[in-house]
Amino acid sequence: MTICPQTPHLSGTLSALNGVRGIAVILVFLFHAGVPGFTGAFIGVDIFFVLSGFLITVLLLQEHQRNGSISLKKFYLRRVLRLLPALLVLLACYLTYWFLVAPDSATRLYHLQDAAMSLFYVANWTRAFGLDRPYHLGHCWSLSIEEQFYAVWPLILLLLLRLNKAGQIVCVSAMFLASWGWRVWLLAQGAEWARLYNGFDTRADMLLAGCLLALLWNAGALECWRRLLSAPVVTWSAAASLGVLAVTARWQTSILYQWQYLLVALATLLILFGLLERPGILTQLLSWPPLVGLGTISYALYLWHYPLLHLMSRHGFGGSALVIWTAILTVGVSIISWYGVERPALQMKQRIASAQK
Repeated sequence: MTICPQTPHLSGTLSALNGVRGIAVILVFLFHAGVPGFTGAFIGVDIFFVLSGFLITVLLLQEHQRNGSISLKKFYLRRVLRLLPALLVLLACYLTYWFLVAPDSATRLYHLQDAAMSLFYVANWTRAFGLDRPYHLGHCWSLSIEEQFYAVWPLILLLLLRLNKAGQIVCVSAMFLASWGWRVWLLAQGAEWARLYNGFDTRADMLLAGCLLALLWNAGALECWRRLLSAPVVTWSAAASLGVLAVTARWQTSILYQWQYLLVALATLLILFGLLERPGILTQLLSWPPLVGLGTISYALYLWHYPLLHLMSRHGFGGSALVIWTAILTVGVSIISWYGVERPALQMKQRIASAQK
């Protein structure tokens, strides 16, 4: 079975997509480091969400079109190999540090519990429902959302593939709007900011936005809009919108949950569409080797930057020194993680992918 000609072919723009990851992880670091002027840089996580939804759906669609089916066993195994080894190394280092420096067994137990919340991908819910934990591993809330998405989306997609392409698009559009509408309704009911920010149900729309783009593309539904949507003025306007939000948005504001997240999703989709359909100056900028390099190790950068910020702060670093030295240390550790842990696991993942063809 041949791959549908509308299905996105990513090989020509992988560098630029890694560049998008690089920008996203830089934004997240600036936000967590408290760099002035980047109050909205947390949208880097949402850029990751949209990109993840898009890429995972494209890969699953391609597998289905190639083989006539989707192997859930191989999908989950690939995800485990991609995500778990680096996380286990981080948690091992984290627990080793705290078991050495913790003053008592209660403190050790506290950090062991935080590590367990992260390992079993429930950190978003523990934070959403007011536990304010894990603390030093608080960034694992987004990893939990991603993992919960990976757990359910292939199953949902298998059901959707029984419908025609129009039905698939309608269903995912409804799911996207339902997540957004549910978040707005919870906001109106006085839900806590932590509930709105960390809940899988209230953030699924960002992942579903990427899924929707992949399905629209696969159905050929964007063909008549291709020239307009991929026009440089549209792509650059979308990039500018994200830039403005990165320096103006606030995570504890109603407007963010009502419509700014919708803008983040739309802008990211337009950038992805422009990169894939009409490579231009932005594609070249995002393909800048140092940025691509950061995108390549972005998972490790995300894993390590947050606990390292806490560690450096605990040991007396602050201000610009905290930002600079933590950035240097994070990049160094992430390179080690990539070559020592992630790349070997990725090679195993690629062998699995080759075996299914």
